[in-house]
Amino acid sequence: MSRAICTYCSAPKREDDGLLPATERYISRRIQVLAIRAAWERQLFLILSGEFGLLQPEDPIPWYDHLLTTAEVEPMTARVVGQLQAYNLDIVEYHTAPLADVPAVRPYFDLISAACSRAGVVLDVCMLPGDLP
Repeated sequence: MSRAICTYCSAPKREDDGLLPATERYISRRIQVLAIRAAWERQLFLILSGEFGLLQPEDPIPWYDHLLTTAEVEPMTARVVGQLQAYNLDIVEYHTAPLADVPAVRPYFDLISAACSRAGVVLDVCMLPGDLP
């Protein structure tokens, strides 16, 4: 059974010019801890970006400033479905802040939920204790 650990991207980013690996671009303890856990467990780790869809830790990305909106969820869903299918995943373990407490993460949750549903991938949601940066 193919499984991935996944979380949403972070607003704080290194502002270096050029491309940086995703885990270096995003300034996030949450992302770093989950990346380490995934590596330790030999699991695929993915970061859900409102700009790029699903990213692996080493994927090079430029600096950008974009917060996914509700209106962008549907257009981005097909892209994420294709990415999920390319990874041939059965389960996505998705780590998120509580949706009621941190409304900005709702579109990311809606995106991964819709994409997993359409791709036939089980979504295992793990609620974090607050919005861990």
